[in-house]
Amino acid sequence: MSKISKAGRAVGIYGCFTETGDPSEARATAAEGKTCPLCMKPLQKKQRLICTHAFCEACLKGAVEILGLQCPVCLKALRVVGDQPEGQMTVNYLRTRLGDCVSIMYNILNGLQTVAHPNPGKPFTGIQTTALLPNSPEGQEVLKLLQKAFEQKLVFTVAADRVVFADIPHTGDQTQCSKTVFLKKVRAVLRTKGIE
Repeated sequence: MSKISKAGRAVGIYGCFTETGDPSEARATAAEGKTCPLCMKPLQKKQRLICTHAFCEACLKGAVEILGLQCPVCLKALRVVGDQPEGQMTVNYLRTRLGDCVSIMYNILNGLQTVAHPNPGKPFTGIQTTALLPNSPEGQEVLKLLQKAFEQKLVFTVAADRVVFADIPHTGDQTQCSKTVFLKKVRAVLRTKGIE
């Protein structure tokens, strides 16, 4: 079964065709990954699943509430995968005058954008950055969740021509990272991506 017919099947189930365009054109665009197959509009806060189907964040959330943790198109188990380029996440433990902390070093090399990025085939500038967490039980839990997010390619994304943090909060400020409100904010964002 082709991507177009899969997208068409899901669109038919939800009855979401564009008002002005031909439904077959809308399905083809959705299959190419630029249009949400649920609302048939350009992707807003794109969420790509492990099965490669992509949806608007709000549409996917609504579908999950109805269908459970499965892709609305192919019904495979839900796991969000981002468009982060390949890279490394290295963890070190530091002792400072403000207390023990976890240093997370991210390194994503320069590369070429893929079809998941704004300008496929064009180069992007990578990133090398460090973030901190407290070396506490709660900090260790958040670290494990961030490692999962990195494996699922959710920590970074490509802007027009460079790698930037996606929407998961990070800080390099040791005072800020140890605040309970910061750790709760990180957990809340990760929870919206199915990482708990």
